[in-house]
Amino acid sequence: MIDANSKASRFLEAIEKYAEQQRDEMRAEVEAFRKEQLSAANEEGTAAAFKFIQEQKQEFKASLAKEAALKETKKKRELFEKRNEMAQTVFDEAQKKLINFTKSGKYKEYLATSARMIGERLGGKKAILSLSVKDKALKSVVENALPGCEIVFDESIGIGGIRCSCPELSIILDDTLDAKFGERKRLFIENSGLIVE
Repeated sequence: MIDANSKASRFLEAIEKYAEQQRDEMRAEVEAFRKEQLSAANEEGTAAAFKFIQEQKQEFKASLAKEAALKETKKKRELFEKRNEMAQTVFDEAQKKLINFTKSGKYKEYLATSARMIGERLGGKKAILSLSVKDKALKSVVENALPGCEIVFDESIGIGGIRCSCPELSIILDDTLDAKFGERKRLFIENSGLIVE
């Protein structure tokens, strides 16, 4: 009976040992599977995180570029407005000086010289000379410098000077301070860097 018990005991030990081996193998397989799944999950997580970071980085770059473009546009507009203000101040001051010039004694001399130069261009042909309405008192100065021409007063001449039209020669000569001021203003704007790009 001892022998049967001993056999049964050894059989049970062998079964337990086999069960332990099976359990250890299963544990090892489970652990390997767990590690494999964890590694795959880490790789997927890393790839997803990398993709997310790249997307966020691109969105941030786009946001920065848009913000920079908006700021640049705003600064250009501010610069343009400031330059316009500065230019307008310069133009206003220049126009005041021209108006003051028309009130000086030198203006009579200017009108006479202008009329003589126009007369040289006309070569004795008759013309219509336009003066500013405020230069009515100086009509005789122009008549003396260029006799024989018709003189009219034109409200579109704001500052002063003479505009001549000669139908016989089909020409218009504009020697008004208004035209000269306008041309200088145009040249100033073109050459002063007031145009914002």
